[in-house]
Amino acid sequence: MAPERSFPDGFLWGAATAAHQVEGGLSNNDWWRFEQEGGIRDGGSAAVACDHYNRYREDFRDLRRLRHNCHRLSIEWSRVEPSPGEFDDRELRHYRDVLSELREQGMAPMVTLHHFTSPLWFTDRGGWAAGGAADAFLPFVRRVAAELGDLVAMWCTINEPNVYAVQGWLLGEFPPARRADLRGWHRVLGNLRQAHEAAYRELKVTTPHAPVGLAFNQWLLLPAHPRKRRDRAAARTGRLLADTWPGRGGRLEKITEASADYIGLNHYSGQLAAFDPTRPGELFIRRFNPPGIPTSDFDWAIVPGWMRQVLDELKPRGLPVYITESGLATTDDELRQRFLLDVLEQVWLAITEDGVDVRGYFHWTSMDNFEWAQGYAMKFGLIEVDRATLARRPKPSAQLFARIAQSNSLPGRSD
Repeated sequence: MAPERSFPDGFLWGAATAAHQVEGGLSNNDWWRFEQEGGIRDGGSAAVACDHYNRYREDFRDLRRLRHNCHRLSIEWSRVEPSPGEFDDRELRHYRDVLSELREQGMAPMVTLHHFTSPLWFTDRGGWAAGGAADAFLPFVRRVAAELGDLVAMWCTINEPNVYAVQGWLLGEFPPARRADLRGWHRVLGNLRQAHEAAYRELKVTTPHAPVGLAFNQWLLLPAHPRKRRDRAAARTGRLLADTWPGRGGRLEKITEASADYIGLNHYSGQLAAFDPTRPGELFIRRFNPPGIPTSDFDWAIVPGWMRQVLDELKPRGLPVYITESGLATTDDELRQRFLLDVLEQVWLAITEDGVDVRGYFHWTSMDNFEWAQGYAMKFGLIEVDRATLARRPKPSAQLFARIAQSNSLPGRSD
Protein backbone atom coordinates (compact mmCIF):
# COMPACT_ATOMS: atom_id res chain seq x y z
CA MET A 1 0.00 0.00 0.00
CA ALA A 2 1.19 3.51 -0.77
CA PRO A 3 1.52 5.88 2.22
CA GLU A 4 -1.20 8.36 3.04
CA ARG A 5 -0.95 11.68 1.24
CA SER A 6 -1.06 14.38 3.89
CA PHE A 7 -2.21 17.96 3.52
CA PRO A 8 -0.47 20.92 5.22
CA ASP A 9 -1.01 21.43 8.94
CA GLY A 10 -4.00 23.66 9.61
CA PHE A 11 -5.69 22.81 6.31
CA LEU A 12 -9.38 23.76 6.32
CA TRP A 13 -12.00 21.13 5.54
CA GLY A 14 -15.62 22.19 5.23
CA ALA A 15 -18.64 22.88 3.09
CA ALA A 16 -20.14 25.97 1.50
CA THR A 17 -23.75 27.21 1.50
CA ALA A 18 -25.73 30.28 0.47
CA ALA A 19 -28.51 31.73 2.62
CA HIS A 20 -31.27 31.67 0.01
CA GLN A 21 -30.59 28.05 -0.87
CA VAL A 22 -30.86 26.68 2.66
CA GLU A 23 -32.51 29.10 5.10
CA GLY A 24 -36.15 29.35 3.99
CA GLY A 25 -38.50 32.17 4.89
CA LEU A 26 -37.09 34.70 2.43
CA SER A 27 -39.59 36.87 0.54
CA ASN A 28 -37.85 40.22 0.18
CA ASN A 29 -35.21 39.53 -2.47
CA ASP A 30 -35.03 39.27 -6.23
CA TRP A 31 -34.86 35.47 -6.24
CA TRP A 32 -38.15 35.17 -4.36
CA ARG A 33 -39.78 37.34 -7.02
CA PHE A 34 -38.12 35.29 -9.77
CA GLU A 35 -39.60 32.14 -8.23
CA GLN A 36 -43.10 33.67 -8.13
CA GLU A 37 -42.77 34.59 -11.81
CA GLY A 38 -42.07 30.98 -12.81
CA GLY A 39 -38.32 31.21 -13.24
CA ILE A 40 -37.57 27.83 -11.63
CA ARG A 41 -37.43 24.83 -13.95
CA ASP A 42 -39.00 22.30 -11.61
CA GLY A 43 -41.54 24.82 -10.30
CA GLY A 44 -39.91 24.77 -6.90
CA SER A 45 -39.49 27.56 -4.40
CA ALA A 46 -37.02 28.35 -1.65
CA ALA A 47 -39.87 29.33 0.69
CA VAL A 48 -38.87 26.47 2.99
CA ALA A 49 -35.58 25.39 1.41
CA CYS A 50 -33.85 23.29 4.12
CA ASP A 51 -35.27 25.33 7.03
CA HIS A 52 -31.67 25.97 8.04
CA TYR A 53 -32.72 29.31 9.54
CA ASN A 54 -34.38 27.36 12.35
CA ARG A 55 -32.25 24.21 12.27
CA TYR A 56 -28.76 25.66 12.07
CA ARG A 57 -27.72 24.32 15.47
CA GLU A 58 -28.46 20.71 14.56
CA ASP A 59 -26.96 21.22 11.10
CA PHE A 60 -23.72 22.53 12.58
CA ARG A 61 -23.63 19.68 15.09
CA ASP A 62 -23.90 17.27 12.16
CA LEU A 63 -21.01 18.98 10.41
CA ARG A 64 -18.91 18.86 13.57
CA ARG A 65 -19.55 15.11 13.80
CA LEU A 66 -18.47 14.89 10.17
CA ARG A 67 -15.15 16.50 11.19
CA HIS A 68 -15.58 19.83 9.41
CA ASN A 69 -13.35 22.54 10.88
CA CYS A 70 -14.72 25.44 8.81
CA HIS A 71 -17.90 26.50 7.07
CA ARG A 72 -18.66 29.03 4.34
CA LEU A 73 -22.05 30.74 4.56
CA SER A 74 -23.67 33.96 3.42
CA ILE A 75 -25.43 36.76 5.27
CA GLU A 76 -28.72 37.54 3.55
CA TRP A 77 -28.68 41.24 2.66
CA SER A 78 -32.48 41.43 2.36
CA ARG A 79 -32.90 40.22 5.95
CA VAL A 80 -30.39 42.60 7.48
CA GLU A 81 -31.35 45.70 5.46
CA PRO A 82 -35.01 45.17 4.48
CA SER A 83 -35.34 48.77 3.30
CA PRO A 84 -32.62 51.26 2.40
CA GLY A 85 -30.74 52.48 5.45
CA GLU A 86 -32.95 50.55 7.89
CA PHE A 87 -31.31 47.58 9.63
CA ASP A 88 -33.06 44.78 11.44
CA ASP A 89 -31.37 44.23 14.80
CA ARG A 90 -33.26 40.98 15.32
CA GLU A 91 -31.79 39.51 12.15
CA LEU A 92 -28.32 40.73 13.08
CA ARG A 93 -28.72 38.97 16.44
CA HIS A 94 -29.80 35.83 14.59
CA TYR A 95 -26.67 35.84 12.45
CA ARG A 96 -24.59 36.53 15.53
CA ASP A 97 -26.10 33.41 17.07
CA VAL A 98 -25.34 31.48 13.87
CA LEU A 99 -21.69 32.52 13.84
CA SER A 100 -21.34 31.94 17.58
CA GLU A 101 -22.71 28.43 17.14
CA LEU A 102 -20.19 27.75 14.39
CA ARG A 103 -17.40 28.90 16.68
CA GLU A 104 -18.81 26.77 19.51
CA GLN A 105 -18.77 23.74 17.24
CA GLY A 106 -15.13 24.37 16.34
CA MET A 107 -15.65 25.65 12.79
CA ALA A 108 -14.04 28.78 11.37
CA PRO A 109 -16.66 30.91 9.57
CA MET A 110 -15.99 32.26 6.09
CA VAL A 111 -18.73 34.85 5.53
CA THR A 112 -19.95 35.78 2.05
CA LEU A 113 -21.64 39.17 1.80
CA HIS A 114 -23.29 38.80 -1.61
CA HIS A 115 -24.21 35.35 -2.90
CA PHE A 116 -26.51 36.06 -5.87
CA THR A 117 -29.41 37.65 -3.93
CA SER A 118 -30.30 41.33 -3.50
CA PRO A 119 -33.11 43.13 -1.62
CA LEU A 120 -36.16 44.12 -3.63
CA TRP A 121 -35.63 47.80 -2.86
CA PHE A 122 -32.17 47.55 -4.46
CA THR A 123 -33.51 45.54 -7.40
CA ASP A 124 -36.30 48.01 -8.04
CA ARG A 125 -33.70 50.78 -8.35
CA GLY A 126 -32.02 48.85 -11.17
CA GLY A 127 -29.93 46.46 -9.09
CA TRP A 128 -26.31 45.89 -10.02
CA ALA A 129 -26.80 47.47 -13.44
CA ALA A 130 -27.68 50.86 -11.95
CA GLY A 131 -25.44 53.78 -11.14
CA GLY A 132 -24.53 53.97 -7.48
CA ALA A 133 -24.97 50.22 -6.90
CA ALA A 134 -21.67 49.90 -5.05
CA ASP A 135 -22.53 52.84 -2.80
CA ALA A 136 -25.87 51.20 -1.94
CA PHE A 137 -24.10 47.96 -0.95
CA LEU A 138 -21.52 49.54 1.34
CA PRO A 139 -23.78 50.44 4.33
CA PHE A 140 -24.75 46.76 4.60
CA VAL A 141 -21.07 45.79 4.56
CA ARG A 142 -20.26 48.34 7.28
CA ARG A 143 -23.11 47.25 9.54
CA VAL A 144 -22.37 43.54 9.23
CA ALA A 145 -18.68 44.13 9.87
CA ALA A 146 -19.42 46.25 12.94
CA GLU A 147 -21.95 43.82 14.42
CA LEU A 148 -20.48 40.45 13.45
CA GLY A 149 -16.87 41.02 12.45
CA ASP A 150 -15.35 39.73 15.70
CA LEU A 151 -16.77 36.26 14.93
CA VAL A 152 -15.65 36.12 11.29
CA ALA A 153 -12.50 34.20 10.35
CA MET A 154 -12.49 35.21 6.67
CA TRP A 155 -14.59 37.46 4.44
CA CYS A 156 -15.74 36.69 0.90
CA THR A 157 -17.17 39.91 -0.48
CA ILE A 158 -18.93 38.65 -3.63
CA ASN A 159 -19.61 35.19 -4.97
CA GLU A 160 -18.86 34.52 -8.64
CA PRO A 161 -19.34 37.99 -10.16
CA ASN A 162 -18.64 36.53 -13.60
CA VAL A 163 -21.35 33.86 -13.30
CA TYR A 164 -23.85 36.29 -11.78
CA ALA A 165 -23.49 38.78 -14.65
CA VAL A 166 -23.57 36.18 -17.42
CA GLN A 167 -26.56 34.28 -16.05
CA GLY A 168 -28.60 37.38 -15.28
CA TRP A 169 -27.86 39.62 -18.27
CA LEU A 170 -26.69 37.36 -21.10
CA LEU A 171 -28.38 33.98 -20.63
CA GLY A 172 -31.50 34.97 -18.70
CA GLU A 173 -31.20 32.06 -16.25
CA PHE A 174 -30.98 34.31 -13.15
CA PRO A 175 -32.94 37.45 -12.31
CA PRO A 176 -33.48 39.90 -13.93
CA ALA A 177 -33.67 37.28 -16.71
CA ARG A 178 -32.25 39.49 -19.44
CA ARG A 179 -30.78 37.94 -22.56
CA ALA A 180 -27.92 39.23 -24.69
CA ASP A 181 -27.84 42.53 -22.79
CA LEU A 182 -24.18 43.25 -23.35
CA ARG A 183 -24.35 46.77 -21.98
CA GLY A 184 -26.08 45.57 -18.83
CA TRP A 185 -23.57 42.74 -18.41
CA HIS A 186 -20.70 45.21 -18.71
CA ARG A 187 -22.26 47.64 -16.20
CA VAL A 188 -22.96 44.86 -13.71
CA LEU A 189 -19.38 43.61 -13.78
CA GLY A 190 -18.05 47.14 -13.39
CA ASN A 191 -20.32 47.83 -10.43
CA LEU A 192 -19.43 44.52 -8.79
CA ARG A 193 -15.74 45.38 -9.10
CA GLN A 194 -16.34 48.75 -7.45
CA ALA A 195 -18.40 47.09 -4.71
CA HIS A 196 -15.68 44.54 -4.01
CA GLU A 197 -12.94 47.15 -3.86
CA ALA A 198 -14.97 49.39 -1.53
CA ALA A 199 -15.88 46.44 0.69
CA TYR A 200 -12.27 45.29 0.78
CA ARG A 201 -11.08 48.71 1.98
CA GLU A 202 -13.84 48.90 4.59
CA LEU A 203 -13.25 45.40 5.98
CA LYS A 204 -9.48 45.88 6.22
CA VAL A 205 -10.10 48.84 8.52
CA THR A 206 -13.00 47.40 10.52
CA THR A 207 -11.75 43.80 10.90
CA PRO A 208 -8.00 43.78 10.25
CA HIS A 209 -7.72 40.28 11.74
CA ALA A 210 -9.81 38.65 9.00
CA PRO A 211 -8.46 38.02 5.46
CA VAL A 212 -10.68 39.40 2.69
CA GLY A 213 -11.20 38.03 -0.82
CA LEU A 214 -13.90 37.03 -3.27
CA ALA A 215 -15.01 33.74 -4.83
CA PHE A 216 -14.13 33.49 -8.53
CA ASN A 217 -15.57 30.78 -10.77
CA GLN A 218 -12.94 29.35 -13.11
CA TRP A 219 -14.70 27.54 -15.93
CA LEU A 220 -11.94 26.11 -18.10
CA LEU A 221 -12.15 26.63 -21.84
CA LEU A 222 -9.56 24.70 -23.82
CA PRO A 223 -8.92 24.61 -27.59
CA ALA A 224 -10.59 21.60 -29.19
CA HIS A 225 -7.56 21.18 -31.45
CA PRO A 226 -4.52 22.82 -29.83
CA ARG A 227 -2.64 22.90 -33.12
CA LYS A 228 -5.37 24.92 -34.84
CA ARG A 229 -4.76 28.63 -34.48
CA ARG A 230 -8.45 29.53 -34.70
CA ASP A 231 -9.40 27.08 -31.97
CA ARG A 232 -6.70 28.51 -29.74
CA ALA A 233 -8.03 32.00 -30.44
CA ALA A 234 -11.61 30.89 -29.69
CA ALA A 235 -10.54 29.49 -26.31
CA ARG A 236 -8.57 32.66 -25.47
CA THR A 237 -11.49 34.89 -26.41
CA GLY A 238 -13.97 32.87 -24.39
CA ARG A 239 -11.76 32.90 -21.33
CA LEU A 240 -11.02 36.61 -21.66
CA LEU A 241 -14.72 37.40 -21.43
CA ALA A 242 -15.28 34.96 -18.56
CA ASP A 243 -12.25 35.88 -16.46
CA THR A 244 -12.21 39.70 -16.60
CA TRP A 245 -14.20 42.75 -15.59
CA PRO A 246 -13.93 46.47 -16.39
CA GLY A 247 -11.12 48.04 -14.42
CA ARG A 248 -9.84 51.55 -14.04
CA GLY A 249 -10.28 53.61 -17.16
CA GLY A 250 -12.38 50.88 -18.75
CA ARG A 251 -9.40 48.56 -19.15
CA LEU A 252 -10.21 44.88 -18.71
CA GLU A 253 -8.64 43.37 -15.60
CA LYS A 254 -8.55 39.78 -14.45
CA ILE A 255 -10.98 39.23 -11.61
CA THR A 256 -8.26 37.33 -9.76
CA GLU A 257 -6.16 40.52 -9.74
CA ALA A 258 -8.66 42.34 -7.53
CA SER A 259 -7.55 43.60 -4.12
CA ALA A 260 -7.47 40.48 -1.94
CA ASP A 261 -5.63 38.65 0.81
CA TYR A 262 -6.42 35.28 -0.75
CA ILE A 263 -7.94 33.84 -3.91
CA GLY A 264 -11.26 32.04 -3.53
CA LEU A 265 -11.59 29.48 -6.31
CA ASN A 266 -14.87 27.91 -7.39
CA HIS A 267 -14.16 25.23 -9.96
CA TYR A 268 -16.50 22.59 -11.30
CA SER A 269 -15.73 21.84 -14.94
CA GLY A 270 -14.96 23.25 -18.37
CA GLN A 271 -15.42 22.67 -22.09
CA LEU A 272 -13.60 22.53 -25.38
CA ALA A 273 -13.76 25.48 -27.75
CA ALA A 274 -13.69 25.36 -31.54
CA PHE A 275 -13.88 28.19 -34.06
CA ASP A 276 -17.23 28.04 -35.85
CA PRO A 277 -18.03 30.65 -38.56
CA THR A 278 -21.76 29.81 -38.34
CA ARG A 279 -22.05 31.16 -34.76
CA PRO A 280 -21.60 34.94 -34.92
CA GLY A 281 -23.94 35.41 -31.95
CA GLU A 282 -21.60 33.25 -29.85
CA LEU A 283 -18.44 35.07 -31.00
CA PHE A 284 -17.82 32.24 -33.48
CA ILE A 285 -17.17 29.81 -30.62
CA ARG A 286 -18.64 26.32 -30.42
CA ARG A 287 -18.39 24.89 -26.91
CA PHE A 288 -18.73 21.20 -26.14
CA ASN A 289 -17.69 18.51 -23.69
CA PRO A 290 -14.68 16.32 -24.40
CA PRO A 291 -15.95 13.15 -26.08
CA GLY A 292 -16.09 10.00 -23.99
CA ILE A 293 -15.85 11.84 -20.65
CA PRO A 294 -18.46 11.13 -17.94
CA THR A 295 -20.74 14.01 -17.01
CA SER A 296 -22.67 15.18 -13.96
CA ASP A 297 -26.43 15.68 -13.86
CA PHE A 298 -25.74 19.24 -15.03
CA ASP A 299 -24.05 17.69 -18.10
CA TRP A 300 -20.74 19.09 -16.91
CA ALA A 301 -17.68 17.07 -17.86
CA ILE A 302 -16.06 15.31 -14.89
CA VAL A 303 -12.33 15.91 -15.30
CA PRO A 304 -10.64 16.06 -11.87
CA GLY A 305 -7.29 16.88 -13.47
CA TRP A 306 -8.60 20.27 -14.48
CA MET A 307 -8.53 21.28 -10.80
CA ARG A 308 -4.75 21.00 -10.75
CA GLN A 309 -4.52 23.00 -13.96
CA VAL A 310 -6.58 25.92 -12.65
CA LEU A 311 -4.66 25.91 -9.36
CA ASP A 312 -1.37 26.04 -11.25
CA GLU A 313 -2.65 29.02 -13.21
CA LEU A 314 -3.25 30.89 -9.95
CA LYS A 315 0.24 30.29 -8.53
CA PRO A 316 1.91 33.37 -10.13
CA ARG A 317 -0.54 35.63 -8.27
CA GLY A 318 1.40 34.77 -5.12
CA LEU A 319 -1.62 34.61 -2.79
CA PRO A 320 -2.98 31.78 -0.65
CA VAL A 321 -5.80 29.86 -2.35
CA TYR A 322 -8.95 28.52 -0.76
CA ILE A 323 -11.11 26.27 -2.91
CA THR A 324 -14.37 27.95 -1.97
CA GLU A 325 -16.56 25.59 -4.03
CA SER A 326 -16.03 22.19 -5.62
CA GLY A 327 -18.54 19.41 -6.00
CA LEU A 328 -20.68 17.23 -8.21
CA ALA A 329 -24.39 17.29 -9.07
CA THR A 330 -25.39 13.64 -9.02
CA THR A 331 -27.77 11.16 -7.42
CA ASP A 332 -25.02 8.53 -7.72
CA ASP A 333 -23.13 8.83 -4.45
CA GLU A 334 -20.52 6.29 -5.51
CA LEU A 335 -19.65 8.66 -8.34
CA ARG A 336 -19.39 11.51 -5.81
CA GLN A 337 -17.05 9.45 -3.67
CA ARG A 338 -14.78 8.69 -6.61
CA PHE A 339 -14.84 12.34 -7.59
CA LEU A 340 -13.85 13.44 -4.09
CA LEU A 341 -10.87 11.11 -4.03
CA ASP A 342 -9.79 12.06 -7.54
CA VAL A 343 -10.20 15.84 -7.24
CA LEU A 344 -8.56 15.98 -3.81
CA GLU A 345 -5.64 14.03 -5.20
CA GLN A 346 -5.25 16.77 -7.80
CA VAL A 347 -5.32 19.39 -5.05
CA TRP A 348 -2.68 17.44 -3.14
CA LEU A 349 -0.49 17.21 -6.25
CA ALA A 350 -0.83 20.95 -6.88
CA ILE A 351 0.38 21.56 -3.32
CA THR A 352 3.14 18.99 -3.05
CA GLU A 353 4.51 18.89 -6.59
CA ASP A 354 3.66 22.32 -7.98
CA GLY A 355 4.03 24.44 -4.86
CA VAL A 356 0.57 26.06 -4.96
CA ASP A 357 -0.31 27.52 -1.56
CA VAL A 358 -3.74 25.90 -1.14
CA ARG A 359 -5.01 26.22 2.42
CA GLY A 360 -8.55 24.86 2.38
CA TYR A 361 -11.30 23.00 0.55
CA PHE A 362 -15.00 23.89 0.89
CA HIS A 363 -17.20 21.22 -0.67
CA TRP A 364 -20.33 22.39 -2.48
CA THR A 365 -22.45 21.75 -0.62
CA SER A 366 -23.24 20.47 2.89
CA MET A 367 -26.77 19.27 2.09
CA ASP A 368 -29.02 18.93 -0.93
CA ASN A 369 -30.72 22.29 -1.34
CA PHE A 370 -32.42 24.77 -3.65
CA GLU A 371 -30.08 24.88 -6.63
CA TRP A 372 -31.15 28.26 -8.02
CA ALA A 373 -32.95 28.04 -11.39
CA GLN A 374 -32.84 24.23 -11.27
CA GLY A 375 -34.89 24.05 -8.08
CA TYR A 376 -34.32 20.86 -6.11
CA ALA A 377 -33.37 18.68 -9.07
CA MET A 378 -29.61 18.95 -8.70
CA LYS A 379 -28.13 17.07 -5.73
CA PHE A 380 -24.76 18.46 -4.65
CA GLY A 381 -24.98 17.67 -0.94
CA LEU A 382 -22.95 15.44 1.32
CA ILE A 383 -26.16 15.14 3.34
CA GLU A 384 -29.51 14.10 1.87
CA VAL A 385 -32.59 16.13 2.83
CA ASP A 386 -35.98 14.46 2.67
CA ARG A 387 -38.17 17.03 0.92
CA ALA A 388 -41.31 15.88 2.77
CA THR A 389 -39.93 15.77 6.32
CA LEU A 390 -36.67 17.76 5.95
CA ALA A 391 -34.91 14.94 7.79
CA ARG A 392 -31.16 14.91 7.22
CA ARG A 393 -29.20 11.76 6.34
CA PRO A 394 -25.44 11.84 5.75
CA LYS A 395 -24.48 10.04 2.55
CA PRO A 396 -21.50 7.67 2.32
CA SER A 397 -19.63 10.54 0.65
CA ALA A 398 -20.09 12.55 3.85
CA GLN A 399 -18.43 9.76 5.81
CA LEU A 400 -15.59 9.59 3.31
CA PHE A 401 -15.08 13.34 3.56
CA ALA A 402 -15.10 13.01 7.36
CA ARG A 403 -12.31 10.42 7.29
CA ILE A 404 -10.22 12.62 5.01
CA ALA A 405 -10.81 15.70 7.17
CA GLN A 406 -10.06 13.85 10.41
CA SER A 407 -6.77 12.45 9.15
CA ASN A 408 -5.94 15.56 7.06
CA SER A 409 -4.87 13.15 4.34
CA LEU A 410 -6.07 11.01 1.49
CA PRO A 411 -6.30 7.29 2.17
CA GLY A 412 -3.56 5.03 0.91
CA ARG A 413 -4.13 3.20 -2.34
CA SER A 414 -2.74 0.17 -4.08
CA ASP A 415 0.07 0.92 -6.53
